Amino acid sequence: IIGSPVGALVAGLFLACTGAVWFVLGPQLVGRGFVSGQPASLSLFFETALWMLLLLTPAISMRSISEEIRSGSLEVLLTAPVPERTIILGKFLGSLLVLVLILLPTLVLLVALERHGRPDYGEVAAGYLGLVLIGAALLASGILASTLTGSQVTAFLLTILAWLGLLLLTIGLPILGGLATAAEAALPPGQDPSVLLTIGRRVGEAAAEANPLVRVRTLLGGLLESFSVVYFLALTWACLAIAARGLAVRRITG
Repeated sequence: IIGSPVGALVAGLFLACTGAVWFVLGPQLVGRGFVSGQPASLSLFFETALWMLLLLTPAISMRSISEEIRSGSLEVLLTAPVPERTIILGKFLGSLLVLVLILLPTLVLLVALERHGRPDYGEVAAGYLGLVLIGAALLASGILASTLTGSQVTAFLLTILAWLGLLLLTIGLPILGGLATAAEAALPPGQDPSVLLTIGRRVGEAAAEANPLVRVRTLLGGLLESFSVVYFLALTWACLAIAARGLAVRRITG
């Protein structure tokens, strides 16, 4: 995909949109971005890049396996003495390389920032790490979706819907957990809360911690939190492992 029209289109859209927001729209509309007298920070770029990646990374990974299925080349690939995990890992590393190549030109923003201020390089490094980590998780989920269908469009939509579902769960369940917490607080003194209220509160608390936007924004804000790093690594590994299992089933069923 590195030299494909899809890769060029994704890279062009990402760079054009993030650059326009940071250099033009941000300074004019919200007074953030490349603005003289403001703190030397790439926070607006990281926030813009996050939403762009949520939309564009599925376009990178959608054809990784589905194109092989559509063209019939997957059958030939699966007859080779190559483990399924090696195939999936190769597709993932290729997609991750594309993501890194897309992000590399954005370092020019840091050069521009350096000429007008003193940026916090620790914050910048944590921000780029956050983009790579959530990008890796998005790519892995896209590869998983790609193993399920021979349609690239379907794989793209499945990836988007899966992440929307995760966001809805990790936003909606904490709201229900808050209601359970309020109900517990309203109980008469000495009365123990029911099991359902306790479970609801704990599930809500766990879901709030599992919100991918909360986790990645911790990194984008410059805080290198180990839980956030492990969260995205685990999510990436789980998607790749399931994708490899899906290929194994295809190899058995032939």
